[in-house]
Amino acid sequence: MSPPTDPVGAQLEVADALHALGAEWSRASVAALAGAARLLRGRPPVAWPHRGASRHEVAARRGNVTLRRYPAQRAPARAPILVVASLINKYYVMDLLPGLSVFEHLAGRGFEIWVLDWGAPGAAGRERTFADYVDDLIPWGVEQAGRSAGGGPVATLGYCMGGTMAAMFAARHPQAVRALALLGTPIDFQKSGLLALWSQRRWFDADRMVDAFGNVPPWLLQSAFKALAAADLPRKLTDLLERADDEAAVRHYVALESWLEDNVAFPGGVYRQYIRDCYQDNKLVRGQMVVGGKAIDLARITMPLLVVTALRDRICEPPSARALLERAHSREAKLLEFDTGHIGLTTSRRALAELWPQIADWLEVAIG
Repeated sequence: MSPPTDPVGAQLEVADALHALGAEWSRASVAALAGAARLLRGRPPVAWPHRGASRHEVAARRGNVTLRRYPAQRAPARAPILVVASLINKYYVMDLLPGLSVFEHLAGRGFEIWVLDWGAPGAAGRERTFADYVDDLIPWGVEQAGRSAGGGPVATLGYCMGGTMAAMFAARHPQAVRALALLGTPIDFQKSGLLALWSQRRWFDADRMVDAFGNVPPWLLQSAFKALAAADLPRKLTDLLERADDEAAVRHYVALESWLEDNVAFPGGVYRQYIRDCYQDNKLVRGQMVVGGKAIDLARITMPLLVVTALRDRICEPPSARALLERAHSREAKLLEFDTGHIGLTTSRRALAELWPQIADWLEVAIG
């Protein structure tokens, strides 16, 4: 057998497979813990949740990227919405459980949802840059989604870092975006809390990390996110034990904690640029960030704009997200703030009941 022509690339593919196995082990551990809590109360374990609650189809694939389509559940169908997810966290945080799903809610309001599921980065990840997403993969998703409505621009909804990429895309290709909605999206990275502090150049070298790993392993990134919420762990366990009789509460715990353990590696090439240009030099908000040879000018965002912030967000503190409203030139711009944490924007029952009807109302008006 001849040796592989790209041994480092082969190692990254193996690493992705090992990360997937590790995620399955962690998900099983979450289910086992919840099952033990239920058995202590004389209750049967809850079913292990699927990755995503709503029925949908795989509309297209391109390399490791999957485009998923969730059809509208009410006629007449409205213009499509393209969802741009984060690169490390799985897209189905917006489709967690039946009755607790952003996609289910929007489809029930007549929207057709298209989702960019980035998948594991593999060998290609170490060379990818923001240009691959902003000028190639997101436009591909827009083109595919637009065909279902006869062509033309589509609404774009971005979450977390996916929202940052969606904002870059809207600034680079404003003619392709009918309306832009962003959830928990960092724009001014110097105002993004502890993550901005921890990633300062004086004690963090992203290039050295990518040189060592190729793509940044999910366990390494998870350690930072878990450190942000270290005080929440005892509370979560206490709540689980106290509410073990409540099947719906335990099901929610298992689904959410399983999702939290189900991450993929961060593409190394993008990570270099993300840490250096965004967190360390804050170039995006200053109009100095170069993608594909051109600077990103947030003033070119002129389409209807919705910025949604979580008031208790530790990953994207509200001032970081609000900064876009000061730099975009949208005549129709709205800020919605909700008293929850970063993940609660899409996974809390209160957000689904109180926040998402407002977002859907805005989308109905903005899309027309």
